[in-house]
Amino acid sequence: MTSESVKSNGWASYPAGAWNAKRPASLVNDVPFWQYCAERYGQPVLDLCCGNGRTAIPLAELGYEVIGVDINPDFIASARERAGADERLPVAFEVQDIVHLRLDGKFRLAIMPDWSFQVLLTQEDQLSFLQSLRQHLRPGGVFAFNVFIPFNRQRGLRESDGKYEWAPDPSYHAGAPRTYDPITQIETLVESNIHTVQLRHTSLSELELLFRLTGFEIVELYGDVDRRPFTGGGDEDYTIVVASSRVASNKNRTVALTGILAVRGFAVPVENELTLGLRRGMWRGQKEIYPVKESSFRPR
Repeated sequence: MTSESVKSNGWASYPAGAWNAKRPASLVNDVPFWQYCAERYGQPVLDLCCGNGRTAIPLAELGYEVIGVDINPDFIASARERAGADERLPVAFEVQDIVHLRLDGKFRLAIMPDWSFQVLLTQEDQLSFLQSLRQHLRPGGVFAFNVFIPFNRQRGLRESDGKYEWAPDPSYHAGAPRTYDPITQIETLVESNIHTVQLRHTSLSELELLFRLTGFEIVELYGDVDRRPFTGGGDEDYTIVVASSRVASNKNRTVALTGILAVRGFAVPVENELTLGLRRGMWRGQKEIYPVKESSFRPR
């Protein structure tokens, strides 16, 4: 079964040669973060949207058992070729649609580098992916990933005749055309003027709701893979680690925040259990504690 995202997002047919040039084996600046996750949460590791093995192979070289999956068969062939030079490496690669994962065994850690969560173009696929992933995690297992911040990404967006687009920027993907649909929240980009792909813009509040609906909860949140404190700055992204709600609660990482959710005219009380310690105005991150502005929202 092929997901709607795979049918539309363009990644299954992305030319492997172009991707290898864009994400070469030498690009390892983010590997220390994924290594940190593996050290903290354990193995085996599931590398989702693994591409050419840029992250999976370095982790395997460090001794971690890794399975990489990607929908693009040419990416997987490239990863296997790279890994095949050392048969002792504890790494394997499979062609899979992440929305409908079918893997033997379960994992202590799943990772998704390179803003790959954005390739899930619908909320249905996002939910199905998270539900499927949860079934592939061991008790206490976690999911670590990063995504861009929509507000930062949408800077420079302009409207003309009902069409939203960015002005060509020679410094970004060689000035490739980029458009945005505010209804579907989907950006269409001709990457490096080579291949058209689509990405969904997903906010932190949407992610929190997706996690709540699928039994996950944020346990670590940073502004980048260097684990800087998250402030929402213009040069940041969302770098997130989530665990099952039960595990997160057992670790005493959650604080209840009571509010009112207005749905089609009805005021509905909600209990949003997040790792944001808003009652104390603090976020308890893994690396350090830093202040977060207290919400000004008050139920009427």
